Amino acid sequence: MRRAVVCALALLLAACAGVRGPESPGDVPPVPDVPASDPVGLVGLWRVSGAEGAGERTWLRLAHGSYQLWPQDECRGFAAGGWRASARVFVASAPFAANGDCSLDPWPDGDGWLTSARAYRPTGDGWELLDADGAVVARLAVDGAPEPIDTAVPEYAQPPEVTDDLRAAFAEPAPLPEGMRPAEAADLVGRWVRPGWGTRSAYVELAADGTYEGSDGCNASGGAWGVDEDGRLLATSGISTAIGCDGAPVPTWLATAARAGFDGRTLVLLDADGEEIARLVRA
Repeated sequence: MRRAVVCALALLLAACAGVRGPESPGDVPPVPDVPASDPVGLVGLWRVSGAEGAGERTWLRLAHGSYQLWPQDECRGFAAGGWRASARVFVASAPFAANGDCSLDPWPDGDGWLTSARAYRPTGDGWELLDADGAVVARLAVDGAPEPIDTAVPEYAQPPEVTDDLRAAFAEPAPLPEGMRPAEAADLVGRWVRPGWGTRSAYVELAADGTYEGSDGCNASGGAWGVDEDGRLLATSGISTAIGCDGAPVPTWLATAARAGFDGRTLVLLDADGEEIARLVRA
């Protein structure tokens, strides 16, 4: 039964990611040319407008690392997923959980506008999310709040608190070590494994469409990813099974990394303090 659960989740994640193999990575959409902004400013509770499928009462709550998307014209509840942002780049995973009477099958508000966002820029009263072509996929502004539901904590219908710890989490990470080449998005598309493991089941595979899927050898996981200047790496973490094994937490290494660089042909993942997390090679 354990094997069945893992295989089912792995197939689901692979189907959602639309992964391309390393032998044919495809074109990676560029990041739109936008001015640098402080990503802490994105943290908040925003009414959504101008997004395909969004209703008159759609709110997006962006907290540290997670979001709650409330489509209250369609259902009384929200969907939850992950997001990350740097000074220019924005990435968000597809929803992986729903609450209230909302459902993910299908998600009534359509998650395509959020997951297609690759950058953001300020407006007079909020933000615009942009796709890879620089087109506006949604506008965010402070305007009201969704109605709380009994099956979730009231905080999910309120703006997140911006604390010193939250500001520190969004701070620019330490630079890459001297002599290491910053990774670009096109460099990362494909399958990566721990050196010496060949194509074994512990891996992460990054697709050109900004999604990834992977496994620690037993547990499948996936999310969204992007790269800003100087190897600034952004990857969300998502739902995963929880089976113990003697694998390697390759997807977790990706999701916790703040920068990515190359030592020769070896991909090096580093945390916000510049400490090395892992080294990976292309499978």
